[in-house]
Order: sequence, then structure tokens, then C-alpha cells
Amino acid sequence: MNRTASVEKELIKAILQGEYLAGSQIETERELATIYDIGRPAIREVLQRLSHGGWLTLRKGQRAVVNDYWYGGNITTIVDIIEYFDQVPDAFVLYFLELRIALTPQYIKKAVKLNHPKVVGLLSEFDELPDTPEAFASYDWKVQKELARLSENPLFALVLNGFEPAYVKMAMKYFESSFRREASLNYYRKLMAVALKGDDQQAEELAHAMMEKSYTLWANQLSSDEKIGVRFRFEDM
Repeated sequence: MNRTASVEKELIKAILQGEYLAGSQIETERELATIYDIGRPAIREVLQRLSHGGWLTLRKGQRAVVNDYWYGGNITTIVDIIEYFDQVPDAFVLYFLELRIALTPQYIKKAVKLNHPKVVGLLSEFDELPDTPEAFASYDWKVQKELARLSENPLFALVLNGFEPAYVKMAMKYFESSFRREASLNYYRKLMAVALKGDDQQAEELAHAMMEKSYTLWANQLSSDEKIGVRFRFEDM
């Protein structure tokens, strides 16, 4: 990791751990350059990247302000959070599964409606899938990306692409359970059957039911206090 990337990660870590609170100001470029022992142009580059990632708001001639990253961030913020953790927090997987409930049925419905033979071809590959978390994570990512593309709405693909660095890591965690792998196989079989008929409405309903089931399977694994708050505990890091 180069020095600029290291400083960027250190600042993200400080924000996540509450050293910089939302609405507070960080040090000046000069002060940051002294703290991290790098030049001001490098610090300026870091601040620009953190601004694009939704972590900071830059103001000409003034100190940068820390954003409330949950509400002022963007897809890059999500990727940064996931890359920061060696292990994806259970709560974050739950957030993502909840997002999929809203998103996935829509692009699957359109993919089946517009390109059901290609959907069938894509899903037919699950029969040769090795029974490992790695294989399931890789295949599921491939399926989701291709279904989004086959929906012919480029925004679905763009949203998913933003999650690419995080998706497989989360999927690996999800597919550690053999029960979840089997549930996904059953889903692929049923989805292929409705795609063969070109039934986009049933495909949407099936996808929604599976996304709800995935959410429930994961939520049931969390302790009761995690279910109530579903918040990160950065102080434990």
C-alpha cells in the first residue's frame, strides 16, 4: 500500500472510530502533512478522494468538514467501509440483504421479460457448481451482474458495479452455511423453471421471496441485541 492510500485509510479509520464526529472539522492540509509526514500535494489528493467518497465536504480556504457518512455518503463510501474491515460485520450484511429485497426482484423481472432464453442459459450453470463458499459467492455475483445487464436498464448494473469490491466478500460470509448454499440452489432451480416459461411476474415474486428468506436466515443468526440496534460497534475494534 502506498503512503497516500495508507493515509486515506487512517483517516477513514479515525472517522469510523469516532475520532472525527459528523459535522466536525479536520486539521488543515499543513497540519495533516506534518502529522502524516507527507507533502501537502499528497494530502490534498487524499482529501479530494475522501470528498468523492462521501466522507468529507471540502470548503475553499477552510478546513474540511466530516460528513455523516450514512446519509452524506455514496456507493464509494460503502466500498471503503467494506475494504476497511478484514471481516464484514454481520450487521452490514443485513443492511445489504435488505437493499436486495427492494432492488433484485425488479431487474430479474425485466431480465426474464426481455431476455428469458439468456436467463435460462445463465442459470443452467448451477448444476456444476462446487459446494464451497468461494464457488457460490463467485457464481452468485456473476448471476446478479448478468441479470442486471439483461434487464436492459443500465442503472441496475451501475449500482451493482459499485458494490463489486464488497459483494463477493459479503457473499463468502453468507455462503459459509451449507444450509444457505442449498437454499440458493433451490432458488436457482425454481428461477430457471419460471424463466423457461418467460413468466416475468412469477420470477419477480420468486426473487422477492428468496431475498426475504435470505434476510431472515441471516437475521436469525444475530444475537437479540444486534437485531434491535443493527448498528456497528466500532469501539470494539
